[in-house]
Amino acid sequence: MRLFVLAFVFQLIALVYGLKEPPKDLQIGVKKRVPAEECKIRSRDGDKLSMHYTGTLFDTGEKFDSSLDRNQPLQFTLGVGQVIKGWDQGLKNMCIGEKRRLVIPPALGYGAQGAGSAIPGGATLVFEVELVDIKQGPGMQKKPAITQDKGIADTISKALENPTYLGLAGACVLALIIALVKGGSNKQVIEKKETTTDKSTSSSSSSSGKKSKKVN
Repeated sequence: MRLFVLAFVFQLIALVYGLKEPPKDLQIGVKKRVPAEECKIRSRDGDKLSMHYTGTLFDTGEKFDSSLDRNQPLQFTLGVGQVIKGWDQGLKNMCIGEKRRLVIPPALGYGAQGAGSAIPGGATLVFEVELVDIKQGPGMQKKPAITQDKGIADTISKALENPTYLGLAGACVLALIIALVKGGSNKQVIEKKETTTDKSTSSSSSSSGKKSKKVN
């Protein structure tokens, strides 16, 4: 009975003072959403962000830092290790004006060593953040478009390196392609020869005419 009473009292105290176990994983809560029609861009790795924040300790609620006190947002590049891992992971896909609450475990914060006297080792951190601005980083490199000729050339190259690459049906198609390519090349050669022959005939006729004129 006494143990039951002690357990009840402990739960009551925890309820009153808001005591709870710190999370082991990153927690992301959206405090203020931005309507989709107003959200033109979202934060991603490589973007330079301007962020207002207030950081507190999970266990005590004590504030250890705030950009609002300086009236100047923090600027950093997302996803390149300029800030703690909890920020790099928790601030993606945000809209300008959006507010979030991040609860960051030590592994994604300052670890066992902490940070100075304000953040003890092994501390779980709570950040109230607001995205002020985004300067987009370099865009993802677009893959070059594959032209039809290049696609055919790649297919032929792979087929020559590995005869089983295309299979029986593909081999037939490849043979047809090669035949068409050769046919086109032969046609160009024939046309070129015909053109050369025509020019030679025309030149011979002209020369004969000139010679006849001189004789007469």
